Amino acid sequence: MESFVLMLHFFYFILAKEYSIDEAVMLQNLYFWVKTNKANERNYHDGKYWTYNSIKALSELFPYWNEGQIRRILDKLEGKGAILSGNYNK
Repeated sequence: MESFVLMLHFFYFILAKEYSIDEAVMLQNLYFWVKTNKANERNYHDGKYWTYNSIKALSELFPYWNEGQIRRILDKLEGKGAILSGNYNK
């Protein structure tokens, strides 16, 4: 039997009304990681706390979306001003 890790994905209906259910789920995940980084004082750049993940890594976290869907969700959120993107690679 294959083992698995139970992951909870949820959304706030207020966000889903303003965006979409997919976008609300992604926003909740990003919010969690930004708050975690803020609490641990990690990934602070240009006056903001950030989180990062590759599209491939996000597809592992969200197995019900393919990489193209994830890219579209992120692009829509950025286009609507809900998220920012930056490049802080060393």
